[in-house]
Amino acid sequence: MSDHYRTLDVPPDATAAELRAAYLKLARANHPDRFDGGDRKVAEQRMQAINEAWNVVGAPHKRREYDASRSAHHRQSNGSQQGPMRGNAQFTPFDDDDDPADRSDVDLDPTPLTGSRRIPRWVSMAPIVLVVWGLVVLGFGMLVNAAAIIAFALIVVLLGGAGFLFLPLIVMSRAERDPNL
Repeated sequence: MSDHYRTLDVPPDATAAELRAAYLKLARANHPDRFDGGDRKVAEQRMQAINEAWNVVGAPHKRREYDASRSAHHRQSNGSQQGPMRGNAQFTPFDDDDDPADRSDVDLDPTPLTGSRRIPRWVSMAPIVLVVWGLVVLGFGMLVNAAAIIAFALIVVLLGGAGFLFLPLIVMSRAERDPNL
């Protein structure tokens, strides 16, 4: 387990301002653009370690997790090494296994959530029907050169387009909030 406080050359009880000052000082001194040749590779590796340390102890929530894992690491008597906690502690990697029966991370239940009320099928199909019907009438109106039919068809197409925009709002308005949230 790498010691991020040692990497930044600060004590574990350093304040956020002390951590930031140490990071900036080390970043300026070890930035790879200041070096050439083989020294540049060493500086890149050193800068990666400095950035990783800053990424962990520079964010308060990550620092708390790191300090907790660090104290747990020091309490271990068996001497096993574990890596530093980075990112979200509850993160579970997604499994790309092809067998859906083995997938516990995906909810395959097709039933609607409790508390949601279905909308009638015609409500979800109405925008499609309006747009298609409006386009057919628009074509007919242009064929016979009737301004009233063209205007009517444009209104129907616009109503269908508005239906596409408002349908998600209608569905959300029918859903009930989960009391456990």
